Amino acid sequence: MSERPPATVRVLHVDDSPDVAETTAEFLTREADRLAVETATSAGEGLERLAAGEFDCVVSDYDMPGQNGIEFLEAVRERDPDLPFILYTGKGNEEVASDAISAGVTDYLQKGSGTGQYAVLANRIENAVDQYRAERDAAESQQRLREVAESTTDCLWMFDADWEELLFVSGYESVWDRPTEQLREDPRDFLEGVHPAHRESVERAMAQLSDGESIDVEFRLLDGADDPTWVWVKGHPIVDDEGAVVRVVGFTRDVTERKERERQLAAIIENADTAIYVKNRAGEYQLANEALADVFGMDVDEILGKHVSEVFDGESADRSRSADRRVMESGEPETEEVVRTVDGERRVFLSNKFPYRDADGAIVGVIGLSRDITDRKERERALERQNERLEEFASIVSHDLRNPLSVADGHLELAAADCDSDHLDRAANALDRIGALVDDLLTLAREGEQVSEVGPVALGELVAKCWQTVETDGATLANEAEATVLADPSRLQQLLENLVRNAVEHGSASSPPQQTNGEGDRGDVRVTIGTLDGGAGFYVADDGPGIPESDRDRVFESGFSTSAEGTGFGLAIVREIAEAHGWTVTVTDSDDGGARFEITGVQSAPAQEQ
Repeated sequence: MSERPPATVRVLHVDDSPDVAETTAEFLTREADRLAVETATSAGEGLERLAAGEFDCVVSDYDMPGQNGIEFLEAVRERDPDLPFILYTGKGNEEVASDAISAGVTDYLQKGSGTGQYAVLANRIENAVDQYRAERDAAESQQRLREVAESTTDCLWMFDADWEELLFVSGYESVWDRPTEQLREDPRDFLEGVHPAHRESVERAMAQLSDGESIDVEFRLLDGADDPTWVWVKGHPIVDDEGAVVRVVGFTRDVTERKERERQLAAIIENADTAIYVKNRAGEYQLANEALADVFGMDVDEILGKHVSEVFDGESADRSRSADRRVMESGEPETEEVVRTVDGERRVFLSNKFPYRDADGAIVGVIGLSRDITDRKERERALERQNERLEEFASIVSHDLRNPLSVADGHLELAAADCDSDHLDRAANALDRIGALVDDLLTLAREGEQVSEVGPVALGELVAKCWQTVETDGATLANEAEATVLADPSRLQQLLENLVRNAVEHGSASSPPQQTNGEGDRGDVRVTIGTLDGGAGFYVADDGPGIPESDRDRVFESGFSTSAEGTGFGLAIVREIAEAHGWTVTVTDSDDGGARFEITGVQSAPAQEQ
């Protein structure tokens, strides 16, 4: 590598003799090609030249008319305290030299005979300028370093190659929690702050820096066991022209929060029941956790480095690789199901895949989270089969049972026209009961926990509508429901109708002292429907005999009834509809001593929807 040519040195030579000035300039440029000399014949002219242009050094005679060399030097120092100034005079003594030094002269040289003096002067000029430039560059570097140090929370440092001298440090106390002055007294003091378990590795890193190797290490500081501090250190050696290490520089950064996040992430990956993995672009596993290893019956170490084709069968591996490529090409996440392992075992996975990027943001693979949903799929299939059987049962009840009931009902009506008998009335009541049972069973079988579209429902309006559709002879309604709730209107109407029917049919004062799900006599019962305090739900209450505490836990069971005429499904349907909405239904005493059904967990409709 070629060396960079030395920068030009602009010299201003001031001498009251033009011939001496020109001769000196001529010889100086011959001695050193880098010197560019301009001349002036008085101190005043010299000051004008300095004001008009930039110079790296001033060479001045002492004995000049007007201002002498010392006075000229003092004027220059007022303008620039550091500019190299050499007093080059043929008339000098100790007093002149002393005054020159006091005024801040850079060098002092007496003129001599012969041309050899010019070589000495050229050398003095170059040395003075090189030192001046080096000090100026160092000052600028120090300033930039201070600016960087003030704008970072890191600890920046510079030591000599042997770690015997601290050349620069900032942020030491905030990162190391140790006094900076102590480090200045002993440059190796920071080792006392390193945790004993890591001190040996830190000393090895220091030796590597001194030998000319860069370092990138993390270690723990000496602190409380419950609150460890971790730091990250990067360091580089600085070498001279011969390649010898002269300084070491770097930074120390507190990475405790990052280490804690890494620890938490590692714990999540290790303990999660979800399979977590990273694959590179080639489809090889770079990271895997125990959950993934368990799926394939392998150890984690066995999976790392394996290609996806080594753990899935051919068709599943192809699908997985296609999904990987789509994620890497689009940069968008994707969900997929993998259905068979390489051993032929049928397993179903729900996988979320995301692009894996390096520090520069380039996509270098995929990150995957897979949950084994084989058991869930089996339960879903079992539930589907159960629902199919339930639908088949409902069809039988609806078609095959209703037809003979209709025939029996018709023949009963014909028999009643031919004769009058109490037996016929009892038969008619039995058929009505069978019809009610069929309706309730179909409701449970076909609708169950289903809820269709949920929307805002004006509760008071729906209560009024339900009161018109239920036989309420002799009963009265107090409609105090003013809320608008989010619900399936059809299912909510069914819930209210069943509760109203239950209250009207079994809340009469003349009824037996219990609430049932069957048929009963109607009386002068009063039904009150209103909203709960706070708007978290609503209630249906009556002033009848109420429900005994011994029966309250059972009234919502399918088929439970304390009446021989009850179907036992009315309140079961109420509970199914409530739970389908995410609500809770309970029974207690009303203020009048009757039954009070409270439905809680009901969500009010947003204002803009009301």
